[in-house]
Amino acid sequence: MKTAGIIAEYNPFHNGHIRQIRATREAGYDRIIAVMSGNIVQRGDVAVCDMGFRARVAVRNGVDLVLEILMPYSLSSAEDFARAGVSILSRLGCVDALSFGSECGDAARLQACADAIDQINPAEIKSLMSEGLTYPQATARLIGDDILSGANNTLAIEYIRKLKNTGILPFTVQRNISHDSLEFADTVSAMKIREMLRAGEDVSNFVPEVPGDLAFIENVDKVILSLAAFQDSDNTRIKKYAMQASSLSELYDMVKTRNVTHARVRREVLQAALGIKAGETATEPPYARILAANATGIEILGEIKRSGSIPVSTSLVELSKISPLAVRNAELTERASKLWHFARAEQGSYRSEFSREFCVST
Repeated sequence: MKTAGIIAEYNPFHNGHIRQIRATREAGYDRIIAVMSGNIVQRGDVAVCDMGFRARVAVRNGVDLVLEILMPYSLSSAEDFARAGVSILSRLGCVDALSFGSECGDAARLQACADAIDQINPAEIKSLMSEGLTYPQATARLIGDDILSGANNTLAIEYIRKLKNTGILPFTVQRNISHDSLEFADTVSAMKIREMLRAGEDVSNFVPEVPGDLAFIENVDKVILSLAAFQDSDNTRIKKYAMQASSLSELYDMVKTRNVTHARVRREVLQAALGIKAGETATEPPYARILAANATGIEILGEIKRSGSIPVSTSLVELSKISPLAVRNAELTERASKLWHFARAEQGSYRSEFSREFCVST
């Protein structure tokens, strides 16, 4: 049995994800494990729907097992996000390949770019960024390839860089639309679907299941400003401007500098609001929480518990007992989910992540 891993956000799970899963199975991978962001995602936003719903939809549409990418790794740079996802997959002890989407769809070209980036002197990147280039722009200039203009290419290259010495092979599926495309096609981007959901439009042609319990960051605009201003944070610039801004978008504009991407600004604002400290992604994720599994996924969990080197469980209480680092990650997961709760379009009662256990049956 060959097993492929997928690092994802499924924000929301849509027809393009089904296409990737089918292509991965057609390439000979019998089992699929997804490691997925929780309720805060890498673009510096709240997830449009709850992690439990996204995980269940993924399992109902071809994934066998879904594990959570923990906070703060899910709210970090492409490099940290990729490192965390690959770390989890490699420590499961049963993953043969990593499947990912990319705009170019050419694994050899992505590998060549990854190798070229590894040879770059960091001082050269720093010098170009001091001239006003963003990190992707500086890197693209140094390797002589505009491949980093694609958001999924950027993540793909980071995945390949982190796969070194893991024994896990890269497998890419070409995306038929760009990452943030707002255009209509047979498959539309997650961004387009989120915009349609925000506008109350019908998305049933583009997703296998329409999410009902939605969350949008604008619903916690003032909450984030307040938290960013008063939370114990390393980012004094954000703390300062959070007291002056009247909205999140205004804060983003105040904080952004010419060599920093919008996504990085959004991430840093949420990091400040949630009290995430610099360097908290430097260590490997201490555990992997199980979000959903089918019968095959339960078999995989048996293998992981026998031969893997990372603790797995549905219980955040049990996982938090592993180490002080695990306690910290569990606390950040709880903070993130509380923020997601207040961002919901329709408020309900809050259920703590520490009292929540996910279904792992068919």
